[in-house]
Amino acid sequence: MIRLFILILSIFLTSNSWSLDVDSTIKSTIENNAKVKIGFEKLTENKELIEKALGSKLPTITGTISGTYAKSELDSKTSKTTPETFTDLYKITITQNLYDAGFNDLEIERSKILYNNEVINFQITIQDLVLDAITGYLTVLNYEKTLESTKKNFEFVSKALEETKTKYDLGSSTLYELQNAESLFAIAKANLFSAEQNYIISKKTFKRISSLEALNLEEMIIIDQNITFNKSLDLAMNNNLNLSIIKNNIKNNEILLLKEKKTKMPSLDLSTSAEYSDGGRIDDGTETTKGSISLTLTIPLYQQSIDDSNIRKYHSKILQEELNYEDLKADLQIQISNSFKDYNISEVRMKSNVAVIKASETAIKSLKEEYSLGTKTITDIIEEESNLLQARVNYFNSKKDFLVNYFKVKSLEGTLLNDFKNYLPPIN
Repeated sequence: MIRLFILILSIFLTSNSWSLDVDSTIKSTIENNAKVKIGFEKLTENKELIEKALGSKLPTITGTISGTYAKSELDSKTSKTTPETFTDLYKITITQNLYDAGFNDLEIERSKILYNNEVINFQITIQDLVLDAITGYLTVLNYEKTLESTKKNFEFVSKALEETKTKYDLGSSTLYELQNAESLFAIAKANLFSAEQNYIISKKTFKRISSLEALNLEEMIIIDQNITFNKSLDLAMNNNLNLSIIKNNIKNNEILLLKEKKTKMPSLDLSTSAEYSDGGRIDDGTETTKGSISLTLTIPLYQQSIDDSNIRKYHSKILQEELNYEDLKADLQIQISNSFKDYNISEVRMKSNVAVIKASETAIKSLKEEYSLGTKTITDIIEEESNLLQARVNYFNSKKDFLVNYFKVKSLEGTLLNDFKNYLPPIN
């Protein structure tokens, strides 16, 4: 069952009249990223392979136009002549293969496989971009929330330091307490600077991928919580894009093997031509019209064992690709296992971090009450505020890891693009 999974805490929820969601991010990434445009050009380039292969079955038509000027001297006992002639020639030749043992048909099939491989490579490019866009989106959200919590912590520590300084001046606070507050302030300041820089860089990275400003990112992410390892593994064995490429590579080498075997077969070609020549433009000459038709049977007798060498080579390539296929299947099992492990660990960590946050918030409330009674110091509260900050940061990190690993699993399954199929460019 598909259900809504809302990974937010009510205390962090912000309300905006307009927000940017994951779908809009993916749409913009596919429409504007240069890698997609480059991929389209590669598709256009490889589509010509099919056109070229189809053209090899059509007849070849050539035309020839030539002009020849000739001058000679003839001496005889009675006279001397210097005849001049200019002959123009017009010729058209049509050649058509009648039988090639299916060689050209194999090349047409092979060109379609190569084009399909380029389509899959294009899909891999988009899939990687989608994963990068989602990761970038979640990274911005993570650092944004971390920055918000770090700012709150810094503000509290700053106020606590000022209060400690005042108490120290009045003699109601020790030097140790002042130095401790100053050290905690220095740590909070460093944390704030780090959080600010992480947030700034994450927004730049996000814009580089999606061409969008990272403003008002929507926190609600819809996922399928019912994914299982066995189901994902079955999907990967059938849909993984890298596996599909290897399958096509095997087919391609099988066709190359068949083509090489067919080089031993005879071929039959038909050639016909029509010719007209006129040699009478200067002196009275002659006009000639003639036509011809011929059949050519080509029988390979000896090819220096090159064909046999190529046959052995393609057998070896097929075996290599088959081994690559089995190796990738085994590797996919490990990758999916690791992604599921990280996915489940992140989910558990999210829940534990929520519990730690609640406990820390309760502890701070209790410490403030004890501080007002004089049984606790401001340093105790600052230290617990730091614990709360760390718990929130851990929660944001585990939330990001949880979602990133979910989408990694979808990528390994070969089903990630299905979730965003409405934004995919049409491929003819």
